[in-house]
Amino acid sequence: MEQTFHIVNQVFKAPHDPIPVEVYHENALTRKALESFLHTTAGNVLGLAPSYGSKCTLSTLAFSSQSKVLLIRLSTSKEGKARNKSQKQAQRSAGRALLQELLLSQLIYKYALQMDKLAAALYNDMGLRISNGVDLLSISKGQRQSPAALMFVLGGELSLHKATVLKLFEQEEKDSGSIADTASQAWAACQAAFIEPTKLANSAKINTHVVDEAHLAVLSKIIRDADRLIALKPTRQKNEVDKKFTIKQGSLGLMSTRFKTRLMPPHGTQQTVEIQTVGQHGQKRVLAKVTKVNGRAASLSLRGNLHGTLHSVTTVGREPLTRAEITRWEITLQALQRTNSIMKNLFVQRIWLPTDKVSWLNTPSSFIPISLSFPPPRTLNTSQTKAVNAILSNKDANRITLIHGPPGTGKTTVIAAAITSIMASSDKTRTAWVVAQSNVAVKNVAEKLADVSFLDFKLLVSKDFHFDWHEHLYHEIERNLIRSDDFPKSVVAADRLLLGSRVILCTLSMLSHEKLPIFTTLVPAQTIIFDEASQIEIGDYLPPLQRFQPTLRKLVFIGDDKQLAPYGYGDIPELCSIFEMSHLQNGAVFLDTQYRMPEAIGNFISKAVYRGRLKSVHSIKTLASCTFVNVATGREEKSGHSWINTREVAVSIGLARIFHALGKSYRIITPYDAQRSKLENALKAANIPWEDRCFNVDSFQGNEEDYIILSIVRSEKIGFMKDPRRTNVMLTRCKKGMVILTSRKFIEGIASSTLVGNMAKAWGPRGPSWVEVGAIINGAFRPHT
Repeated sequence: MEQTFHIVNQVFKAPHDPIPVEVYHENALTRKALESFLHTTAGNVLGLAPSYGSKCTLSTLAFSSQSKVLLIRLSTSKEGKARNKSQKQAQRSAGRALLQELLLSQLIYKYALQMDKLAAALYNDMGLRISNGVDLLSISKGQRQSPAALMFVLGGELSLHKATVLKLFEQEEKDSGSIADTASQAWAACQAAFIEPTKLANSAKINTHVVDEAHLAVLSKIIRDADRLIALKPTRQKNEVDKKFTIKQGSLGLMSTRFKTRLMPPHGTQQTVEIQTVGQHGQKRVLAKVTKVNGRAASLSLRGNLHGTLHSVTTVGREPLTRAEITRWEITLQALQRTNSIMKNLFVQRIWLPTDKVSWLNTPSSFIPISLSFPPPRTLNTSQTKAVNAILSNKDANRITLIHGPPGTGKTTVIAAAITSIMASSDKTRTAWVVAQSNVAVKNVAEKLADVSFLDFKLLVSKDFHFDWHEHLYHEIERNLIRSDDFPKSVVAADRLLLGSRVILCTLSMLSHEKLPIFTTLVPAQTIIFDEASQIEIGDYLPPLQRFQPTLRKLVFIGDDKQLAPYGYGDIPELCSIFEMSHLQNGAVFLDTQYRMPEAIGNFISKAVYRGRLKSVHSIKTLASCTFVNVATGREEKSGHSWINTREVAVSIGLARIFHALGKSYRIITPYDAQRSKLENALKAANIPWEDRCFNVDSFQGNEEDYIILSIVRSEKIGFMKDPRRTNVMLTRCKKGMVILTSRKFIEGIASSTLVGNMAKAWGPRGPSWVEVGAIINGAFRPHT
């Protein structure tokens, strides 16, 4: 035993005696210690609480009876590197075997707030399984992870010290809390077992002993990936707002100025807003709570008096789970409880379980063969024709179709051709849904459909994204749009809105909207085409696969695993998109001809990124289509969690003046958000049109412009250029020309082996690749035309 101590009840208002806690390292566990602890159990009940460390792996596990807590510290990777490694491993194996035999496998009921997450971690991190696991939050009303759910399962606010409870569990079971906190959480879980005994007795139990090993491995990884993605969400978000504000009857009115950092609706969260002001007596901090958001306008209730000039507004606390994230958690929980059949879903088996035998006999295609129909004068090249035919195929081998489309190869054209062909077929019951991760990608597909004169589709858009923020993006397709606040309440009303359309476009998150069944009743999800599929983490497909199982007949994934990866990939390299599933990728159709970039840029990208498989067809063939500007005095500077380069900002504005004066269409792209803000503010100050001009690389995939100005920012360390996928996106957006701002010394030195460095080498002495800053500042530079 490492130590003993007592914890004092600070959760329940009812008095309790101090509870003894015994602490062991797993290497030191003995049968005697575990049997001694088991003698204290009553009512066949144990409470469990974990703490998670690096990469959300288990670091501590506490077991509690009503009168005693046994806390076990688990081995870390650092301990695994000890000199007596083999002895440590033997002790660890023996300790885990005792845990499995005497605690986890016993028929005694084990209660934890998030038993699904714990069961997955036991398997992922320790190779252990659990029986009779009870997820306490399953019996709560509303969102499982909400404070209201926690209060409910612990007996309600009237019986609790609310502030203490919230503080105790705000650590989110991370090992940044003390072991006393973990012990208290386990004891509280044990007490909760006796508060709603009937509901808990009737709730489904988690017994991973009886879950197929391959299924358990998949579910455990999906749960771990989701947990790590949630952990990446910031706990502090600086909100960009207008400095002008109003105060009426204690309510503060603010206007957000940027969608990405906007003030968010409350949604019953614990988020608070810190408002910093500057006045004659210095800085002052006032706390507030968002009460209402309508577009850019937000109302907040103040917890104090606001004086002076607004300096900063910061949201504190992690944003709540989205409906799609909640649905994903519910599906994996129910799979572990064996109350759903998601692992028997044929599409799930085909994606995650390639060794399972999949028979499509009970899921007939029900599609008659159809021919390609694409309105003239548009034509498709050979690889595009092959891709469209794969989408139209009713063969079982093509139930899941992957299309690999490098930049500029016409991915949206392929989607448009598939849609026009499906709708031109004699089967007037056939439907298609086109889905993407981002609203902009969905909008791009909608515009392509309109461009080929196909207007019989509907576009579902969230009010939060559209109203007051992005209405200007939808002018060309406004009549096709249905906004979420206009979603009908009845099938009859939906029928009037759809007007017979059998094609619906929306984001992936919209597929989890509570009102979507009204639409799918009329337009069942038969074929779903996922655009930007290389950016979608594979676990995010679970909600639509579960929801549309009765009608789903075909899945199409279009994307490029050489461009942006799923969100979080930089921190969690284990994340997968559909394109990382080798058994599916091997059969992908490759779109082999790009039409966007000047030929010299396209040929370089083909050789450097696509093993020479990508052909270029373009009227501009000269090396002059790409120019490097030597910003020799530019220096990278840290700005919060981001980076800026003020000299590159100044040179970018010089270029913007030139492009603006010449009437050229251009955009400025940078990999760092702080630099994007600097660029946008500098355009405003220079009285140059600034709206929709400056973009972070990550928000510009799928977009293009005649001329692209790239601000690399870095001058000492390669930073983002370690990621060839992001760099590939950055270098492939121009249709006529590209100007790259960076330091020649940096690019030819430490960054020489990056994609940008190799591009500079490829141009080298063969073309006019490098110009000096003076040519920009004095206005002598002219873009290639």
